[in-house]
Amino acid sequence: MNTVSFSDILNASTQTLSTGGSITLAAIVISMSASLICGIAIALVYRQAYEGVLFQKSYALTIVLISLVTTMVIMVISGNLVLSLGMVGALSIVRFRAAIKDPLDIVYIFWAVAVGIANGVAYFSVAFISSAFIAICLLVFKRLGSRPNANLIIINCSSQAVKAVSDVIKNRSKKVTLRSHNSSNIGTELVFEVMNYGPPDYLNDIDSIEGVTQSRIINYTANN
Repeated sequence: MNTVSFSDILNASTQTLSTGGSITLAAIVISMSASLICGIAIALVYRQAYEGVLFQKSYALTIVLISLVTTMVIMVISGNLVLSLGMVGALSIVRFRAAIKDPLDIVYIFWAVAVGIANGVAYFSVAFISSAFIAICLLVFKRLGSRPNANLIIINCSSQAVKAVSDVIKNRSKKVTLRSHNSSNIGTELVFEVMNYGPPDYLNDIDSIEGVTQSRIINYTANN
């Protein structure tokens, strides 16, 4: 039984490095095309599932390019120990600093890297099937709306209207927390934190209460 030592692997990798790889042009085109398709699909899912304030087109383009670059790197170092060690050393001295505003954005980066790795070693079925599964999960989770939205409702009214205002808000909200209650000679200011699955639709009812002079709503979540 023939055994392969670490020295044999190192010698074979060195010989391959000096003589050039055996990756065919067709294999390169197929792998890069597969990564391009997957990267575009990831970018489209990102655009569809994005819930932030300002959509960044540059980030969507970055997702596509990450999948292509990762595929290129994996094809170069695949099966070559010398190049793999060199790549680890090169990446260890590189520092990437980019502001990630939404933790979910990290998922898309890792998704693009994983697709690039899979296509780089010709595991196309893994890349496509896994991408479809992840895309379905993201889109489904977006439509579930499992967590209520938080809003602040600020009411200016007379002291006699405080109870009526509180009753309306408590009866029409999933969760209510009184954050501030300030009274002065000119009236009372109430600040409620309310949780609802949609925007509060009862401000007109509050305005119709006798003694209410002003009501306004503030949305302080980043996902709406």
